[in-house]
Amino acid sequence: MLKKDKEINYDWLLKTRTGEKWNKLGIQRRAGVCVPLFSVYSDKSIGTGEIPDIRLLIDWCRLAGLSVLQLLPLNELGYDFSPYNSISTFALEPMYLSLSKLVDVELKPFSKAISDLSAKYSPGGDRINPEVKNAKIEMLRKIFYDASRNSLSFLKFKETNMHWLRYYALFRVIADINKGKEWMEWDVMDKYLSPSRIQKITETRSDELEFCYWVQWQLFEQLRDVSAYAKKKGVLIMGDLPFLVSRNSADVWAYKNYFKLHLSSGAPPDMYFAKGQKWGMPPYDWGNIRADHYSYIRSRLKYAENFYDMYRIDHFVGLFRLWTVNADASLNDESVEGQFDPPHEQLWSEHGREIISIMNECTSMLPCAED
Repeated sequence: MLKKDKEINYDWLLKTRTGEKWNKLGIQRRAGVCVPLFSVYSDKSIGTGEIPDIRLLIDWCRLAGLSVLQLLPLNELGYDFSPYNSISTFALEPMYLSLSKLVDVELKPFSKAISDLSAKYSPGGDRINPEVKNAKIEMLRKIFYDASRNSLSFLKFKETNMHWLRYYALFRVIADINKGKEWMEWDVMDKYLSPSRIQKITETRSDELEFCYWVQWQLFEQLRDVSAYAKKKGVLIMGDLPFLVSRNSADVWAYKNYFKLHLSSGAPPDMYFAKGQKWGMPPYDWGNIRADHYSYIRSRLKYAENFYDMYRIDHFVGLFRLWTVNADASLNDESVEGQFDPPHEQLWSEHGREIISIMNECTSMLPCAED
């Protein structure tokens, strides 16, 4: 017979490699809920669920006796609007920003315009209107040019996060210069950015770069505020961190050596997909990431730590081995072939354990493996 829950002893968790994290969060048995933010909206939302709406969800969790709130990825969406094919492993999605909760700005001159936007893109319905993102960004741009940029909080945010903000903003600005083309189709001077090109863009498009920083700071402030509210209410927030990032992303463009661009990640053949799956995102070049002391992975987790108590490791088995095919291969080709990376099974355990150890040691968040 199964023991009653109150008789089950979870103390063994405190002796595992994540013991300190379990001790911090507590080892009692918990229940929770998993939601995509875009589907959880309030009557104050514009077009989609917004970050401050999470507060209402936290209140509901308390009433329902739930203490874990898992949010599907909040990373900035790619051009296919897939939450697992983001254009940055750091940047948050501007569509989730609440215009009425912006910090260090005078919103009164924009109150009617925000109200009109809310009426035009009222939440609800079967689908999210993708136009709401561009509409919000245009409104944010108007507010930005009227806002002070000397906030100590904003300056500190830039100083702390410039290691990723710089390349993210450059990617966004250069994408606009190239009229939305994928970076693989950009001119050579933009595809392989030189210091002189960076200097020229910084000088001629400084406002556009600053706008990207400012929007990400506003998102940072709103999500951090929600995180503090969750702690006050005793609800743990679990972030969902996508395993891979879009081929057309700031990360891949800026750190080409961290990815195997000639390959595409996917899943091996099974009873549902006779030829396997091709996802499109490039697999990591773990050799180069390791040579750089896993700084990319460490930085990613340290940023997520601002918001989450726990994090879901998407495609956990992919840390041990990942199915890959040639990037230009078509699954309609009868001769298409793929292989695992690393290719030799005897390497999988050591390969995955090393990455997991690094992930565990560089953050206070409790890791939770998918499947």
